[in-house]
Amino acid sequence: MPHRILTLAFAVCLFTLIVAAKWATFGKYGSPMPDWDQWDAEAGALFIPWHQGEDLLPHIVRPHNEHRVILTKLQNLTLGVANGQWDSRLEATTNALLHAAAATSLWLAAARWFAWPALAGLFLLLAGLFGLPLAWQNVLGGFHSQQYWLLGLSLAAIGLLPSRRPGSAGWWLGAFAAVAALGSMGSGLLASAAVLIVLGWRLARREETWRGAWPTLLLCAALVAAGLALRVEVEWHAHMKAKSAQDMALSLLHSLQWPWRGQHWAAVVLWLPWALSTWRIVFSPRGSAVARDAGGILITALGGWVVLQLLATAYARGAGGDYPASRYMDTLAFGAAVNGVALTWLAREAKASPAPRRNMIPTLAAAWALTLGAGIHVFLRDIVVHELKGAREYYDKAEGHLRRYLATNDPGFLAHPDIPYPSAQGIIDYLSNPALRSMLPAPIPPPQEPEPERNSGEFRRTRAIGFNLVNPPAEGLSPRTPPLDYTSTWGSYSPTAGAKATGEWRSQNMPAPAPHIHWLRFETAGNLGESGVSLQLRSADGDRLLAEVKPSRVPGDSWRTAFVPAPRETFRIVAADRDPVRWLAFSGPAGMGRLSYLAREATRHAPLILQVAAGAGVLLAATALLGRRRG
Repeated sequence: MPHRILTLAFAVCLFTLIVAAKWATFGKYGSPMPDWDQWDAEAGALFIPWHQGEDLLPHIVRPHNEHRVILTKLQNLTLGVANGQWDSRLEATTNALLHAAAATSLWLAAARWFAWPALAGLFLLLAGLFGLPLAWQNVLGGFHSQQYWLLGLSLAAIGLLPSRRPGSAGWWLGAFAAVAALGSMGSGLLASAAVLIVLGWRLARREETWRGAWPTLLLCAALVAAGLALRVEVEWHAHMKAKSAQDMALSLLHSLQWPWRGQHWAAVVLWLPWALSTWRIVFSPRGSAVARDAGGILITALGGWVVLQLLATAYARGAGGDYPASRYMDTLAFGAAVNGVALTWLAREAKASPAPRRNMIPTLAAAWALTLGAGIHVFLRDIVVHELKGAREYYDKAEGHLRRYLATNDPGFLAHPDIPYPSAQGIIDYLSNPALRSMLPAPIPPPQEPEPERNSGEFRRTRAIGFNLVNPPAEGLSPRTPPLDYTSTWGSYSPTAGAKATGEWRSQNMPAPAPHIHWLRFETAGNLGESGVSLQLRSADGDRLLAEVKPSRVPGDSWRTAFVPAPRETFRIVAADRDPVRWLAFSGPAGMGRLSYLAREATRHAPLILQVAAGAGVLLAATALLGRRRG
């Protein structure tokens, strides 16, 4: 296989691995429910003004805390309007594409400088650092795309602006990235600052001319000035700032030693590859091949950008010199990736060096890999056992409280600590807007509760909202089937005859779903999917069969979700139990937008996608190895 095609195939494989890993994490631990900052930054600043016909530009550029997250707002507004529903799962699955694109871009850049098997090692490193839930808050949070926009745009700006002729296509792309980075986060200006440092160094060494550098210098200086002028201070975060130089130094050290906690020596080992490569570049003879090495210069600049980010975080969030929060871990993981690339660069350069220097690289590589790998093992174990598990428990509780409030409008259901906003009254105020309420994604709002037009048999209604779930009403359900606590259900299980009860249930006419609703979601239990029991959608005019509601497998004594395409006409729900040894139960339908359904299916099938991508990676590696041997 030609080298270029093989490289592109590996790039696609890397992208897919990272995306699938993130989707799988969300599928197991995440929620479509909007959470915390999303209510202010998206509900209050985007969707309510959108429905009210207001000018959105002031809302989009208005800062959120210290940051102008313009790109995140534009991205999530676009997704919400296109989908017709405000779905955090859709936002998070889209975010995964951004992060994977940044990793793939870095790997493709490395593929221009290095050969196999070094590229294979970088492939595995990037797949782990970008695919594992090291920054789990960013993986689960639909509002956290600003971290990925910052990373990707900064990589593009630093990679293109210093190395492209002003006015060329690559230069304009880098300029666009540098400008757009200001709309990612408050620290977006640091990409331009890193470019200024690189060009200043090259000018001081006379590796660059003022004539060739002044457009880039002027642009980046203007962007740094604009970023500083647009800075926002918020008084409610003042207590998070570093109170002393000691706070800043300790916070920076804790970031540099990531993923280790309490092991300050790890900072030296983990950042030594970048420090050595930077020393080699900065103090190389003027005009030498090393001084002109584009890969080495980019490695130096990217590592410097990470350090600038860590300094900014140490100042703004360094009170007490604590360890960085999860949302900053993607920057730290990117720093580890840069050090991995730097180590590869050092190994390449050492081939032409004296034996003592050349022999040091394998020892450094082993120490670095063992330190990073062991640290990630411990760090990831704690995340999975404690933090992700805790996040899932929180989402389960918060979803339940919010669903019961939406079903009853009883504020008492929000009188709990686990709700998706700092105050219950804030949620109530936001949800008083009918348009926003209608945008909530399934399964957060309660399903429709169809009324029967005909019930010729033992179908019974269960409504357990607000009841003590230790001993709730369970009409129509088997004794082992827990009732849903946020909506009514109908079931054919008789309290006296059990599954022997039979009959047919037909709903009254139900209107066609709204145009943005492309799927209907039902909760089902019992033997649905086996012969003798059925749940169907039929036309109100002519009783034509529109859809057969079947879950992916028979639910039994638990609830299982089933989806059908939303009809575009008035319809009825028809349930039939004709078998004396089987039974079924069902909820009313809840609507789901097309993109919400695709996001759900993506996270649901992510483990399979991950396995296929991993298998493809193994096959590509075998192909590359075979090609090297033949060559």
